[in-house]
Amino acid sequence: MASEYLNNKTFENVIQSFQTFKRQKSKYELILEDLEETHQRRKAKYKDDTKKEILSKKQAEYEDTCANFKECQEQLAHAFYILSENIANYAKFSGIDIDDAIQEGVLICFEKVDRFNPNYVGKNGQKAKAFNYMTTCILNHYRQLYRSARNYHELKKKYHNFLQDKLESIFFRNGKERPRT
Repeated sequence: MASEYLNNKTFENVIQSFQTFKRQKSKYELILEDLEETHQRRKAKYKDDTKKEILSKKQAEYEDTCANFKECQEQLAHAFYILSENIANYAKFSGIDIDDAIQEGVLICFEKVDRFNPNYVGKNGQKAKAFNYMTTCILNHYRQLYRSARNYHELKKKYHNFLQDKLESIFFRNGKERPRT
């Protein structure tokens, strides 16, 4: 993925790996929790070494899954960063800090990556593309950031005008300066 912008096939494979390892990680967490509870309950009654072996085996599998999950997460973070950076530089919405927008784009992608279904077939019969899905998510978020910034600046301007009118009405009445007490 480093030599080209983003290869959609590689991107989709990393996303599928990430989703798979995330599910496996959750599964192993539940299994380990259950095995530890079982081991604690039976510890007082029996002295069973097979339960310890199963527990240690599952912990090793869990650690391998966590390592794979972390690797996929880093690959996705790099891909999402490239995508967010290029979209932020392309769109150039005014009133939005580019660096903050890039970071938020990466975070939005991580929030939405679980919703991506690589087997989805659209109305036109084409399969879903990870690149298009993530680009749409990032662009929509950037548009929302722009709208929020614009509305904030408009509200600030209205409040400034309100304060200015109020101060003018206090200091000036009928064109005369009000005496200070």
